[in-house]
Amino acid sequence: MSAFSIEINDFLVIAETSIDELVYGETTVASAKSVWQSWDICIYDCIVKSKALMANLEDLNRPLVWLLPALSYQNELKQVFESSLKQLYPDHVEHLLFYGATGAHALVALAKKNNWDKVNVIALDATFKANAQGEYSYQGVGGALATFEHIKSGWSQSGFELAPTVDFLKHNQLNGMFSRIVEQTQQPIDIIFAPGNGINPDGDVWVNNLQLLSTLINEHTHYELPNYKLGQIGALEGLVNLYQLTTSPVIINHYEHALMISQEQAKHQATASYLWISEEVHN
Repeated sequence: MSAFSIEINDFLVIAETSIDELVYGETTVASAKSVWQSWDICIYDCIVKSKALMANLEDLNRPLVWLLPALSYQNELKQVFESSLKQLYPDHVEHLLFYGATGAHALVALAKKNNWDKVNVIALDATFKANAQGEYSYQGVGGALATFEHIKSGWSQSGFELAPTVDFLKHNQLNGMFSRIVEQTQQPIDIIFAPGNGINPDGDVWVNNLQLLSTLINEHTHYELPNYKLGQIGALEGLVNLYQLTTSPVIINHYEHALMISQEQAKHQATASYLWISEEVHN
């Protein structure tokens, strides 16, 4: 297995000025700054933001992977988005991942499959944050420019699974995913990144399936619920979670098995497992 690192070079969202401020700074309550209009307007804003990120790419010879909104069942919007990017950047639009919050995990699997040592990454999506009324407020389009690189030791993806889910309650796919994780590994799960948000109880079906992981989790398992703090940031979510996984001293020094759970309402659910690979194990 190959370990990897994530470096976020540019992070452009409304509320925070840097990735570290978003992840490690104090939680702020959103104030309504933008009005959601339509996905057509959102795609246009994504295209505009992509120009600022593309302008800062240092090495255009590396593979470039785009992490984009989860438009699983909106083929017309996907085609408009894809054709717009191809018109602007004809030589750099080969790898488009329309998986939203799950995109970064698909990126890790894609890089491993293609034996890429170093990859440029651009993430673009609508962002929402909880306001004082306990509702998600649209904050505009967020974007990130990152560098993915395979390294000798660190976190390595040991499993990744994504399945369509129209309704989290009626078509919950996590039960099967959790069962397969138990079958495939005997190593205890030290930390779980889960999509709890405290606003929509229908999105917390992952809690009801935790008993399936009973042999791998215990009272010492740590839970990260980034949506409470970060809000819903779509395609940036997986990237931010992997950044925290690979940069937080607390996580690096204390944990060896991480589980990432992500889901997009009326789109899909996914899990990704990560194991810590030490220099000794690598050798």
